[in-house]
Amino acid sequence: MQLYLLSLNTIFSKKSIFVYAAMMLVLPLLLPHLTPWEEKPSLLQPDRAQTAWAFLWFSGLVWLLLQGASLGNAHHRNGILQYFKTTGLGRLKQMFQIAAGCLTAFAIVAIIALSISVFGAMPGDAYEAKHWVILNFQYLVLFTLVTVPLLLLSVSLGTRFNSIIAYLIPFSIGVYGIVGITYLDFFLADSNIPAVDFIYSISPHYHLADLTERLVFKMGSLSFPSFSSISIYLIGIALVLSSTSVLLYRENK
Repeated sequence: MQLYLLSLNTIFSKKSIFVYAAMMLVLPLLLPHLTPWEEKPSLLQPDRAQTAWAFLWFSGLVWLLLQGASLGNAHHRNGILQYFKTTGLGRLKQMFQIAAGCLTAFAIVAIIALSISVFGAMPGDAYEAKHWVILNFQYLVLFTLVTVPLLLLSVSLGTRFNSIIAYLIPFSIGVYGIVGITYLDFFLADSNIPAVDFIYSISPHYHLADLTERLVFKMGSLSFPSFSSISIYLIGIALVLSSTSVLLYRENK
């Protein structure tokens, strides 16, 4: 676990995670009050949950992936990975320990977001409250299935390229899968181009993991079949990205 501790200590020494944690504490409580919530006070709590999850997505795609790329690049450039290889720590364990260090620090932001959404925006009705809690934990699982494989990819690419390139590739995949794919869907509605259909079919549909709309409109938790189907689909993408990350990971300078 030495590489894990080294990665974690490096992250904490930069202190940027504490800035994101502070922003997570403030933004969901502040921003909803900047809207005309007085006209419909019932929307204040869903807006609070929406802000918390939106900032969590932002933090995951910006801070988390950048940390993975930076650590992967720095450890490789400094010869640390080559040293740990001589101690018997293989590429798979190295990659997961670096990623685990990033995730441990990021858990601070995730726990704050989940707490704000669950406890700071919970409906008063007991039945709605039950489904609200379930929905938030479903959201966290799907969020994890999207961000962790992208983090592994950023760590792996960091051992081969500079940190900017190693960050931008998984970041672009994430943004495309969450936002870009919806625009491609609109384009497909007005066209019948086989090539575009093929691109759409093989694209990562990360937008399925975004349950913000269900939170805002209090649509309740996903049914077990729906949640299972989305999870299995995201796990499939995760396996592809994780396998690619293992193949690209490089210990030697």
